[in-house]
Amino acid sequence: MRIVIVATGTWGDVRPNVVLGRALQNAGYEVVVVAAEEFRQWVEARGVGFAGLSINIQAVLDMLVASDPGLISTFKTMKTMNRIFKPSTLQAGKEVAAVVREGDALLVIESGSYLTNGIVEKYGLRPIHINMQPFLPTREFPAMGIPAMPAWMPMRGAFNRLTYGLLRQGSWSMMGQRGNDLRTEFLGLPRQTRAKQEALVDVTPSLLLVSRHVIPPPADWQPHQRVTGYLFDEDRNWEAPQDLLDFLAGGEKPVYLGFGSMRVKQPEETTRLVLDAVKRSGKRAILLSGWAGIGAADMPKNVFLLNYAPHTWLFPRTAAVVHHGGAGTTAVGMRAGVPSIIVPILADQPFWGQRVYDLGVGTQPISRGKLTAEKLASAIIEATSSRDMQENAKILGEKISVEDGVGEAVKAIKEFLA
Repeated sequence: MRIVIVATGTWGDVRPNVVLGRALQNAGYEVVVVAAEEFRQWVEARGVGFAGLSINIQAVLDMLVASDPGLISTFKTMKTMNRIFKPSTLQAGKEVAAVVREGDALLVIESGSYLTNGIVEKYGLRPIHINMQPFLPTREFPAMGIPAMPAWMPMRGAFNRLTYGLLRQGSWSMMGQRGNDLRTEFLGLPRQTRAKQEALVDVTPSLLLVSRHVIPPPADWQPHQRVTGYLFDEDRNWEAPQDLLDFLAGGEKPVYLGFGSMRVKQPEETTRLVLDAVKRSGKRAILLSGWAGIGAADMPKNVFLLNYAPHTWLFPRTAAVVHHGGAGTTAVGMRAGVPSIIVPILADQPFWGQRVYDLGVGTQPISRGKLTAEKLASAIIEATSSRDMQENAKILGEKISVEDGVGEAVKAIKEFLA
């Protein structure tokens, strides 16, 4: 059987989907990963079939930050992304439709299914939702972007389930209308209603690619709704440069600081803030330049400016990790068994920042708009000195390390497609 995996996002979305794609290929399936064209070389180098989307993810992130640097909540991000993505979403749907064949399996994030429902119907596809964030309604915790009710308040379970209606409304507003344009203008199908789309979502097999020690499987989920575990990209062929090895060996474990695929509007100012925080904390540090573009030519001796290193290799060699709270980076930080300091910028990142804090494996998240050198230095000192936090992080890391998220995901997909 042929499986098409749609990964319309940043590195944090593409990497785990490619890991899954390779595992599915090893299980005997033909696999094609559909992602932004900028990831083609990286995906094809890993031996996975690739089909490119014309959307430029880095350019979209630039527009997001430029249009509204105060982005933080899931719903605010959705609204802004809807405006920015609107011209290219219909085209992306057409490009996905051009890849699929009759009877393929289609693996896509739940919110993406609001765009692809017509493709599933037209070509008789077998959809499976693969989520790196919890989208399915449950009584056990509220939807991303909505604070939990106090424990003493009644009807918390009912409130939690209701919050997912808001999350789905956001998905419908962002993708549903474009999905209907795709259905009527390109696929020759009647329009889809929100009620029919949500009914379709509820019966579609769904995987949450997160450790059960981070999000325990909700008791009110159905058998076709599973928590499988994380999908880690180990990048075993990478070799560390000698200057990085020398820095790591030259003193106590450093603190990692980086914002991954997230762009920052004023990289020079962010660089000064981060270096000031490191100086105040008295710690050694590794600073990732990345897509954020932070860094300077005159780094102090206790700071190493890094262009790239796999998080799976680097994080276990650090004392703590400071990052934006993307799902993938958060997962690697937790498996590494070191405390996290999350500075969320947009979308699901505040959710993961709060989850890390609630699990006792990181500090209280600091939103990017409220970040100061004083707050960051204080968080670094707390993360590197709290015995409880360090022990909690170590225990959680050990639990995640023995899970087989890839194997569980492949097992579930084979079951769904049998």
